[in-house]
Order: sequence, then C-alpha cells, then structure tokens
Amino acid sequence: MKESVKPLVVLSISLFLIFLQTAGAFYSKSFALFAYAGLIILDAFSLLLKLANLNGTDEGFRKAQFISVILNASVLFILALIMISRTLNAITLPKIINISLAEITTSIVFAGLVICFFIYGQFIFTALMSLLIITGFSVPVLKKTVLLDSYLSIFFAVLITINSALLIKNSLKILKNK
Repeated sequence: MKESVKPLVVLSISLFLIFLQTAGAFYSKSFALFAYAGLIILDAFSLLLKLANLNGTDEGFRKAQFISVILNASVLFILALIMISRTLNAITLPKIINISLAEITTSIVFAGLVICFFIYGQFIFTALMSLLIITGFSVPVLKKTVLLDSYLSIFFAVLITINSALLIKNSLKILKNK
C-alpha cells in the first residue's frame, strides 16, 4: 500500500469506528462509550494534521486544515469540560446499561483500532483504553455498573481535555511556523 494512501485508509476506518462506537453508546445507554468515541475523534484530528503536512498540498488549504483542527479540538475540549462538570454534579437515577452490547461494540472498535495501528501506527493508546472498558464491564465483582460507567466517562473526558489541549498547542505551533 502506498504511503500517501495509508492515512486516508486509516481515516476512513476511524470514521466508521466513531459511528459504530456512538451507535453502541446510544443503544447500550453507556455514557463512557460516548466519551470513548471522543478519544477516537481526537485521534482522527491528529491524523488530519499528518495529512495536512503531506507534500503537494496547497499552502492555503494546509492552513485551513490546521485552523479546522484547532477549532474542532477546542469544541471537544469545551464539551469534555461540560461532561466532567455534569457527571460530577449530577445525581443520576439508576439506569440500566446493556453491558453485553457495550462490550461487543468496544471489542469491534478495539479490533478496528488495532488494524489502524498496523496500517499506519496510529491509535495504539486509544486501543488500549478500549481494553479498560471491556475488562471494567466484565468484572463480576463490580455490581454497580452505573457507577463504573460514570467513573470511566470522567476518566475519558479528562483524557479528551488533555489530548485536545495538546493538539491545539501543536497545531498552533505548526501554524505559527508556516
């Protein structure tokens, strides 16, 4: 496979995985899966930075891509902060999480992220985070899956804020050097 095609293939796979993870989160009623989809989105944004640096790209288009990444990462940063504050402040009624659907969805996403890693070396950290969801929901000792779901969603939201801040910083630095 050509080097210039690999990022596009990985980006296509990641867009499918984002859709799959979001649908799985919606139908399983797991807030942690929504937050985990945010991590995959951030990795896709970082892949867009690599695509913008490919040779043969118009300079104005490259700057527009960097500005787009900065704006999207800023929105994700704000959404993650809102997610953290609402989860910490909310007293939620007990809800039923479809654990088997959450685990199946996350397992498929894990396999897709591993494929992306072998194609282009992208998404390894996010793939390892999916193991946290799979093992967390499969431990029979933890009877309160709603509490575990809340803790995982806060953990992923914190990771989103850190990653989006770093992505914004790197994008601004690259944009300033152009």
